Amino acid sequence: KIKHKVFILTKHYFVKYKLFIMMTTLMSQEIPNEFFEFKQDKILNDSGDNWGVLSTFGPLRHDSDGFKSDSLMVRSRFGAKFSYKNKVLYAYGHFTFKNYFHGYLYPRIVTNPNSVDRFTGVPRDIKRRGFSAGETDLSGITFERDWIMFQFGRGRQSWGAGNNIQLAVSETSPAYDYGMIDLNFSNLRVRYFHGYLESDSSQNNRYINGRGVEFKNNKNFIIGLSEIIIYSGENRNLDYAYLNPISTHLEIELNQRQNLEGNDSGNGVWQISIDYLSPKKNRFSFNYMFDEFILDKSQLIDGKERFNAYSFKIVKNIFKSNSRIVSTYLSRAMIGKNTFRHEDGSNNFVQRNKPLGHFLGSDFEITEIGLSSLINQNLIISIQLGRKEQGNNSILNKPYNSYNFNYDVSEGREITTFLRSETQLWYNKKYSIFLNNEYAFNSSTKPDISLEIGFDIYANILTTL
Repeated sequence: KIKHKVFILTKHYFVKYKLFIMMTTLMSQEIPNEFFEFKQDKILNDSGDNWGVLSTFGPLRHDSDGFKSDSLMVRSRFGAKFSYKNKVLYAYGHFTFKNYFHGYLYPRIVTNPNSVDRFTGVPRDIKRRGFSAGETDLSGITFERDWIMFQFGRGRQSWGAGNNIQLAVSETSPAYDYGMIDLNFSNLRVRYFHGYLESDSSQNNRYINGRGVEFKNNKNFIIGLSEIIIYSGENRNLDYAYLNPISTHLEIELNQRQNLEGNDSGNGVWQISIDYLSPKKNRFSFNYMFDEFILDKSQLIDGKERFNAYSFKIVKNIFKSNSRIVSTYLSRAMIGKNTFRHEDGSNNFVQRNKPLGHFLGSDFEITEIGLSSLINQNLIISIQLGRKEQGNNSILNKPYNSYNFNYDVSEGREITTFLRSETQLWYNKKYSIFLNNEYAFNSSTKPDISLEIGFDIYANILTTL
């Protein structure tokens, strides 16, 4: 059986957090990025906890093993988050029945859609007490046993090793509707998902499809191989060829098995991910991704290029006890100038003008050193110092443009040095105060200083029927 991380605490701490244990083990779906549990688990994973359930197939999920009940259990949360930039009202609901059937819902309404992470709701012409837009970030139903999981709903996938270094699909992307199947055979895990992104102004229907396999020893080593595809077409229906969970994009397109003629109706990327925890509890994470296979010299002569990307992160744990975890890290990520683009821009890795993967999109290099700490189970502090080099061919700026082989990588490069810190304090897991600030400097503009301070207040309700 998988032991919950808090079982290692003393009797005093076990009693203190008994209610918290019960509430977190109820959840087997993705948890909102803003919640304390989400941020806490990232730090715990980096420190060596939960490697029995850790996976390169994210985002983070809470495990429900060990909490069996024949009753219908409903957990709900109602909250409000305020800062000078924005006001957000949100709710979270989750039910579980017989520990195998689950449903979840996470809607938000906001006053300023542009300042809310992952938000793509359409602003209304009429405001209600300042609130102008609403969106459901997570929702769906799940059936889950020890070795199999079926899920259908709205959310996102985040595939890759390490925290905050995902490449093709990440936890920071806009939400989309998808179905998923996951099979977990202890040392072998496979996952497949198929989703709908959007229809653009040209009536192109856009879809996302992914399949992956990982091997792990359930102690300190994971290696994963995956393929992610974007396919599209004018008034194109769901393509049954991509419903095959153990097929591949290359075989489908090169053999003309898709429901649209030609070889330009989809865009696939392939990734290898490695996660390793050393005996001293230091974590090494690495991802390498191919976006374009060059199969022969004629493609190079025609001007084709190899699109690639990589990321790595090294986390060193400085101090760990029942009440405090402190770690430092070094990370680097690079995504090429034409990576995630296609000769048909409808197959780019974007949705609603935002990247599906890394928050910087593409055409960038970024290096960071940082420090993270979890203190007394209620205070999280993180500090990052870094340097990024961003080109003007990024899909952030031109999300639906096709690739451009004539683009010179030296054109329009902007180098920025930044210092960023995030602090959040929770009281009784019901009240939270946060402070985020960033100082960014580059040679072409004045220093950019941003500061956000606010608070989050909410109520948890746990009901058994």
